[in-house]
Amino acid sequence: MPTLDVENLTVRYAAPRHRQVVDGVSVRVRAGEILGVSGPSGCGKSTMALAVLGLLPADATVTGTIRLNGRNLQGCSERELAATRGRQIGIVFQESALALNPLRTVGAQIADVVRAHDHCTRATAQARARDAMGEVGLGDAQERLFQSYPHELSGGERQRVMIAQAVINRPSVVIADEPTASLDADVRAGILQLIRTLSAKHGTAFVLITHSADVLAATATRIIEMQDGRVVAEHAADRSPRPRATPASAPSASASVSALLEIKSGRQTHSQRRLLSTPHHVEALRGANLRLERGRAVGLTGPSGCGKSTLARCLAGLEVLDGGDILLDGRPVTTHSARERQQYRNQVQLIFQDSAASINPRFTALDVITEPMLVQHVGTPGERRRRAIALMRQVGLPAEWLDVRASELSGGERQRLAIARALSTQPRVVILDEAFSGLDVRNRSRIIGLLQALQAAEGLTFLCISHDAEVLREFASEIVVMREGRIVDSVDVPPMARVPA
Repeated sequence: MPTLDVENLTVRYAAPRHRQVVDGVSVRVRAGEILGVSGPSGCGKSTMALAVLGLLPADATVTGTIRLNGRNLQGCSERELAATRGRQIGIVFQESALALNPLRTVGAQIADVVRAHDHCTRATAQARARDAMGEVGLGDAQERLFQSYPHELSGGERQRVMIAQAVINRPSVVIADEPTASLDADVRAGILQLIRTLSAKHGTAFVLITHSADVLAATATRIIEMQDGRVVAEHAADRSPRPRATPASAPSASASVSALLEIKSGRQTHSQRRLLSTPHHVEALRGANLRLERGRAVGLTGPSGCGKSTLARCLAGLEVLDGGDILLDGRPVTTHSARERQQYRNQVQLIFQDSAASINPRFTALDVITEPMLVQHVGTPGERRRRAIALMRQVGLPAEWLDVRASELSGGERQRLAIARALSTQPRVVILDEAFSGLDVRNRSRIIGLLQALQAAEGLTFLCISHDAEVLREFASEIVVMREGRIVDSVDVPPMARVPA
């Protein structure tokens, strides 16, 4: 008997779009099996997962049958479903910044999952939480992370916390929606190995939703492909090795070219203060040096927690350095007046790692894209609307969705909306912090092609932060490596080594 048996599942949303997102999907997953689910953004993958969990919004109409260990979940009350979620079925959401409570420490949130389903003491729940953190690779700084809040963790660390929550009660099924999207290669390999181990050791069934063919090939035992809400193909995972171009190291000629944006000896320390305890200081940047030349795309990579996102926020003017300088056109940003600092932020745009956390879910697509222009009093309402339509088409979103709320979009669709918003102010520098992690291969190549065209036509400068070496080779002409708050290596990418978009 299948552990999870979904038969003829259909999901339709009411106003404003009146569209059928999932159309007659049937999926069966047996104990110990890892089912991979792939397909373009907006094809219904995440909606199918939320339907299984009973977490769809009130305006969704769900038909079909969902059985977990032979029990029909369709007839269950919300109280019964709440008892099932976390105990018999776990979930790793795509956007960790929204899924975790910002007001509670991550250790308490992992322990909460234990206490919600087991009658045990707080100490026992915390001990199990620490064990789970060790399992998912958070053991090195476990005590500090246990007492940390979500905003004090890197994106990769938050993702691992969510995985710990999902597996701590050893559920029958775990649905993982892009669980490795923001993890570096070493941690990703460890998480995938953990999934394989849990599947083999405990018979846990996994539904692994991802755009990454490499993740599916390394982990899944069977793969289904979705398109337009339907399952269009099903096949065994391809275990053949995937060739990867390795960029050869070459001496950089950048030293003789003036930089558009530069950080020199950048230092930044974050202090974590707890009541009645000694403050803990984390050196996010330790003398970081980076040059961004006009019209060039630079890739930035490094392990989770090495300071990449902190560097991006400092360059975007969202954080102030404790030491060192940031220069735009050779002029220190610290000497800017308040008006000049505002203009600086308009010239340097940051696309955040978690699009759901950076976009107001109640805003329509039109509101999201035109908000920066409205703040700066750019154009008339008609001109702003026309630019929003043009940008939506450029990033692959239908112009008819202009009045659709951000909360109604898929993760990949929201990410494209975030890219359109960043481009609305016509910036000189765009910083992309894992901006491609929620996109399927087709849309990723489309967006990269768009950005490269803008780079050639308008001389845009890009800093692309990513754990995905293929993305960096496809997009960047130089890749720099960051470790422990410092830039430790730089490699030029020859044009012949770049993957064509």
